[in-house]
Formats: sequence, structure tokens, C-alpha cells
Amino acid sequence: MMQSRRFKLKDSGSVCACPKCGNSEIFTAHSDYCAEDCCEVWVVCECGYDPTTESCGSRFEDVWGGVGDGNILTAIDCWNDAITETGKPKEQEGA
Repeated sequence: MMQSRRFKLKDSGSVCACPKCGNSEIFTAHSDYCAEDCCEVWVVCECGYDPTTESCGSRFEDVWGGVGDGNILTAIDCWNDAITETGKPKEQEGA
């Protein structure tokens, strides 16, 4: 069963701004089963942008899942990593 929780960050300097709308404060955390004994936890911008959608393995995996503060903080780190990755140029094949 998927859980979600909308939240507003007090310190928006700790998160990369959404490349779609520029938001760095209001997000929704999501948690859902990805395997029998594992859940994925991730955050989505208030505009609906999710940089982890196309970045396999970029969501936080946790046995219990949930959208508590600790999991949200880790999911924000994953958001930052995914935003940083999408901003990097792709490596050329055969280079």
C-alpha cells in the first residue's frame, strides 16, 4: 500500500531546486512496495516533477518504507543526487 505525505522544508538551501518550476520547499514524499520485503521511498515536487522516474536505482530502498522524517531526509538526498545526475552531460558511447 502506497503512503504519501506532503511537507514543506524549513531550510530550502539543503535541496536542489526543481528544474521544472524552481521549487525548493514544498514536496510530497511517497513510499511503496518494490519487492516482497522492500519499499522504495522518494520525493516529488509540488509541480509533479520526479527526477527518479527515469533513473533506475535512484530511489531510497528501505525494508519498512514509510514517510517519516528520517526517510524523507534520505529521499531528499536521493532527489539531490538525481537532479545532479540529470544535469550532467551524457557520456559518449565508445569514447
